[in-house]
Amino acid sequence: MRMYIATPINARKGRDLREKLVAAKHRIELLKEVLSNDEQFKDYELLGTFDVPHRNDNEISILGECVTAVLWSDAIYLDHGWQTSKGCNLEYRAAKIYGKMIFEHDKL
Repeated sequence: MRMYIATPINARKGRDLREKLVAAKHRIELLKEVLSNDEQFKDYELLGTFDVPHRNDNEISILGECVTAVLWSDAIYLDHGWQTSKGCNLEYRAAKIYGKMIFEHDKL
């Protein structure tokens, strides 16, 4: 089974897009480590924003590729602060529409 990790990028202020992407990548790697140790998620392949091949650093292109990754996944994990992120909200809506299992960081 595959789980997509939705983590906010632009919801965090004060950095340019490149710095936000680097910070988000670091956070996803930490989340993968934590989730892989959780019995509930042991059978999941954890997929984050940076596991999806990006053709460029264009925000809209990246978002489209991430929504596609959500659609190919069985579940989505919504990271802290996802409610304030347009991208995470779009990923959440896609997951909801297509009946994916949805896990939120504060409801585990």
